[in-house]
Amino acid sequence: MFFKSHFGTVLTSVLSIFMGLVMALCVIFLNHLPLTWVNIFELWAEIFWIVFIVSMFIPYNTWGNKFAELFHLKEGTVAFALVQGIIPSVVLNSFNTFICTAASIFYNPAIPQAARMEAYIHGSLSSWIPCFIVSYVASFVAVWLGKIVAQKFATE
Repeated sequence: MFFKSHFGTVLTSVLSIFMGLVMALCVIFLNHLPLTWVNIFELWAEIFWIVFIVSMFIPYNTWGNKFAELFHLKEGTVAFALVQGIIPSVVLNSFNTFICTAASIFYNPAIPQAARMEAYIHGSLSSWIPCFIVSYVASFVAVWLGKIVAQKFATE
């Protein structure tokens, strides 16, 4: 089976599932939305697909590795992991913030059309930093879980 034969695909799938859930909860609490299954599922699904698709086309881990190497950090150390994780979190958080904010504002009939762009800019700027912090911390757990699942179920 194609899925089980690729370590990275399994890891990315687990990463997408976990990050989708964590970030959905973050957005719900950040925007004071009702904690309902509908809100959780809608945001989770949106973030899951963003993370999964971006992960297929943008080599953010390679960029993160090169960024950590700029500081002459040794791969496998905690310092390397902490610095390397900045770039993937910036990339994924930016896509998530700008796309999710756009979807929630530009398709919201309660927001007057003339006010949507200002609301989008304000929403994106005010949520980027808190979401980055949460995604940066959660990414370490997500990658750890992804590696465990991938090692168990995937073959190279």
